[in-house]
Amino acid sequence: MNTDALASFVKIAELRSLSAAAKLYGLPKSTLSLRLKQLEDDLKVALFERSGRVLLLTDAGQTLLGHARQILQGCDAARAAVTELSDDVTGTLRIGATGEFGTAYYTQMLMAFRKLYPKVEIELTFFSPHVLYAQESLDMLDAVISWDEGIEGGETLSTAKFALFASRNYVERAGMPRKPADLVDHQGIVYRTSAGLQHWRLQKGAAQESILPRSNLIANDYWTIKYFAVAGEGIAYLPHFFTTIECERGHLIPLLDTWESAEKRVSIRISRPHAPSRKMAAFMDVCGRYFSPGFVFTGPRYYVETIFDESQQEKGTEK
Repeated sequence: MNTDALASFVKIAELRSLSAAAKLYGLPKSTLSLRLKQLEDDLKVALFERSGRVLLLTDAGQTLLGHARQILQGCDAARAAVTELSDDVTGTLRIGATGEFGTAYYTQMLMAFRKLYPKVEIELTFFSPHVLYAQESLDMLDAVISWDEGIEGGETLSTAKFALFASRNYVERAGMPRKPADLVDHQGIVYRTSAGLQHWRLQKGAAQESILPRSNLIANDYWTIKYFAVAGEGIAYLPHFFTTIECERGHLIPLLDTWESAEKRVSIRISRPHAPSRKMAAFMDVCGRYFSPGFVFTGPRYYVETIFDESQQEKGTEK
């Protein structure tokens, strides 16, 4: 039985869609479809039946799913056991994560790891929280990294605080808010969580404020939120680390000095904590150094540059 076909079957079963699996794992849809057909031909059974746009497991598919996961886990364990005999740190590191700050957070950390351990293959997959914490997802991953909202457990990697930011262009037009009550007169760019619109939760000493600003720009992607803020479309609620470069270059400025959120925890959960592989131990060591005081990241970093407005091109100005 082909393990690539089994792995593709598990991916499709998890998401109940060929298209979704192809998009999430960066594989051609035709490849997944071919592997599924080969597996069904080999077993001489149908593994899925279609219900609208959703693929549902048949009884045979449901039975195979449990066995397929065990087979793939066994293959991974065998591969890890053999590579552990080598002096080099090798193998495949499979990390699952929530995708709030992928390129600005997880990928930079993985880049720092990759520079030290170039022989380790990295698979980073972003999941929505309800898929990420499903047992079947955890079974296929080495570790899970997430921004926790009231979730206990795991090892804390780092913490971050959110604050308010806007472009100078916006502040010149709308004025500078001096206190939280002034935000009622301002335009917000609001992040949508899986539970609804994100409130701006701010505190200063014992004082606390929870604000949901008026907004005609709502997105479930922080990079989009930051882009619109740099473009002068309103005030954004973002973590400090996510706006460092934009603030250094003058594309954003912090508002309401010393008002910020409570600390938000970033954690890692290791799938097999009682038997860590050499690559996982190396990864945890790099994580510890990456988030330690004084660590300087030297790899490429993403940021939002000045937004050029073509309507102002003749005047030679930028927003």
